[in-house]
Amino acid sequence: MRRFAMPCIGAVAVTVALAAPAQAGPEPSFAPHTQAAAKVAANGTLLKQKNVVSSSKFQTGGYCVKVGPDAVDLADSIVHVTGGPAGGSVHAYETPTSQCGNATDTILVYVRNLNGAAIDDGFTLTVH
Repeated sequence: MRRFAMPCIGAVAVTVALAAPAQAGPEPSFAPHTQAAAKVAANGTLLKQKNVVSSSKFQTGGYCVKVGPDAVDLADSIVHVTGGPAGGSVHAYETPTSQCGNATDTILVYVRNLNGAAIDDGFTLTVH
């Protein structure tokens, strides 16, 4: 009987030691390997950010995302944008544009549907 009880106790101890600790919920992501990051809603509202001070919609499917307060050299950065409608496209322009006031710290984003027409839809943006 003793031989049987000892292996069972050891198995229980190993099972308990390997169990993952309980978590209350997901923790926020601070995008540690990016200079700036944003999650923008279809209406232009800035939902999440890292080193982004504002976002706005200036027309259907057209958005301006302003980085800061920390300085980011957009001309020497890589900007990646994703999201938009299924089958559509999202494009980012990190050079100054008249749509965003020719500001050197602002990224122009266009969202298009499958047919290429402008459409309001949310997106995420990262600057590396």
